[in-house]
Amino acid sequence: MNLTVEQMFQEIGQAALSLAEGLAGKLLVYAEVEDGVISADVFYVNQVGVVRFRFSPKPMQELIYSFWEQWKEQPGNREWRAMSYVIDGGKFSIDLTYPDQINPDADTSERRPLIVKKHFGDMRVDYSKPR
Repeated sequence: MNLTVEQMFQEIGQAALSLAEGLAGKLLVYAEVEDGVISADVFYVNQVGVVRFRFSPKPMQELIYSFWEQWKEQPGNREWRAMSYVIDGGKFSIDLTYPDQINPDADTSERRPLIVKKHFGDMRVDYSKPR
């Protein structure tokens, strides 16, 4: 895969939107990446007003990993460890977290709920049927 970073932004958004059945609000892709390892999940508000959880399928994980690799190769870019990709009201934003900004004593299962709360507040998250 040899897409530019900008193309990858679009591809990640399209892949996330294809998972968001009944999307009716904000969508979040949260990913953590290291050499050879990726964790990526999608959260979005559905028509019932509940935040739905979806595992990212392998092609989307590979795309995010490729984005991570491409990002590092660009002059002036630092290697990031976590990404919050948000689509809200037809606009997207990406927030990158760098290794020195991550608590080394915490793991993804501790960090992810904090990011979800940051974006969705106290909305209930439906973790059933994540595929």
